Amino acid sequence: MYIPQPDDTQLSWASGRDNVFVHRPLLPDWHELLAAFCGHIGDQSDDHPVTRWARGLAELHLERRVERGDPGAADTRVVDERRAQTVTFIDEWVARRARRRGTRTESLGSLIDSMAAAHVHAVHLLRTVDRVSDEQVHAAWYDLAEMAAGWTDRAVNVLGAQERRSHSASPGLQRPA
Repeated sequence: MYIPQPDDTQLSWASGRDNVFVHRPLLPDWHELLAAFCGHIGDQSDDHPVTRWARGLAELHLERRVERGDPGAADTRVVDERRAQTVTFIDEWVARRARRRGTRTESLGSLIDSMAAAHVHAVHLLRTVDRVSDEQVHAAWYDLAEMAAGWTDRAVNVLGAQERRSHSASPGLQRPA
């Protein structure tokens, strides 16, 4: 569960049982993003804001895909404007919390938007092709996997080297007595 912290906080901490505090990274990992794209997380108010926005982007891409196939559907420009707003929300949220203040940060919102589009496309292919072994299906899931693998490195570039060190630290810290 995500625990909101003041804007000047770089990391969030969640308490567990037996006075054990667990380090929570500022950004969700790629597993959480994919879970959000699938609709498994990101719909609760206490979910991480980035996973909520990631889920919203996947829903917008799905809506856009449906609209393209429906001549009576609303203009896709409205969906694209909402996607652009969501990307901006993500980028501004990350920029306010980035360790490297004063430097232009890479657009993680655009990366999440691309990952959401790739996920919706891959799922669509999986459901519509005659054979799941089709090369298009493999290529779509491979592209999504490449983006997911690159998420961690790009997020670390934005947050700084200190975040990478904290990921290698012990997942639980014993609270002093």
